[in-house]
Amino acid sequence: MRRKTGKLFDSNFKFIIAEASSQAVVHLINRLFRKKYPPGTVVEVREPKELTTENPKSGDLGEIFTDMVVILSSGGRKDTYLIEAQIRDDSEIMLRIFNYSVQLAMKNKTVSEGGNRMLIDMPAPAVVYLETSKTKNFLTIEVRFPGKKSVVYKVPAFKVLEHKASELEDMALLLPFHLLKIREELKKNEKDLVKRKELSGRLKGYVSDICEVLQKSSENNYITDKDAVMLQERMSNMHSRLYGRYKEFWESKMTLKQMYNRSVLKKLDDAKAEGMGQGLSQGMAEGTNKVAKAMKAAGETVSKIMGYTGLSRREIAAL
Repeated sequence: MRRKTGKLFDSNFKFIIAEASSQAVVHLINRLFRKKYPPGTVVEVREPKELTTENPKSGDLGEIFTDMVVILSSGGRKDTYLIEAQIRDDSEIMLRIFNYSVQLAMKNKTVSEGGNRMLIDMPAPAVVYLETSKTKNFLTIEVRFPGKKSVVYKVPAFKVLEHKASELEDMALLLPFHLLKIREELKKNEKDLVKRKELSGRLKGYVSDICEVLQKSSENNYITDKDAVMLQERMSNMHSRLYGRYKEFWESKMTLKQMYNRSVLKKLDDAKAEGMGQGLSQGMAEGTNKVAKAMKAAGETVSKIMGYTGLSRREIAAL
């Protein structure tokens, strides 16, 4: 069960980074790595990469997968970032990150004309702890070379739950993981009805805080409206998987659903206005169809779509 839950967090993290707008990713990178990339920076997000590595004990070759590789292009240069998500402390994470980084760097190595000198550019790594961690702000590996010369390899660590939701406005892509604030406590007290009710009240408050910060983040252009809807959809998915079997948590689920529906309807209004604003019947039709498709995808009833768009039942069925 613990392994499956870990995969839930990992898959949601990867989905969020891969689906987010360049705008949102740039702000996340700026905060994680203390950079100042401008809003128009070109972003390339690469899916988890399969690498071949050798087992240090057996010597057998095996496959490993990195988390998210993000490449930012600005001012004529490209910078590569490796972001690893962790649910809890793991003593091997530093070695894995170092291995990932070397493997990624070797893909773009340059060799001198005489072949006696090689240059590899290591990506900048970071670990994002989604739940609990006792680690400090940096993880380090000291690489010692012959002659006692050494290099310290430092990896910044960001612990999501040590920050209030209001402190993550410019890192809104991490907000869904605030739902984990009560997970460990619930696991220890899941048979205690009184404690479950108390935890459900706290979770409802966290959900309200998250949605409020998402709205501010969108208004201040840290994320797009589309990002906000995607993040709320991810939260809904995580909430159902984590707390769906406890009836005490239905109220926080409804709070989340109401906020999600409000965001979806805002998107629909924007799409409808976009189509009508073109001033042409074709533009209006395209805008109306876009609204109807979005409403169908959101699970709205045919009657509601008919009333909102003016389309007939047959027209809606044909979309």
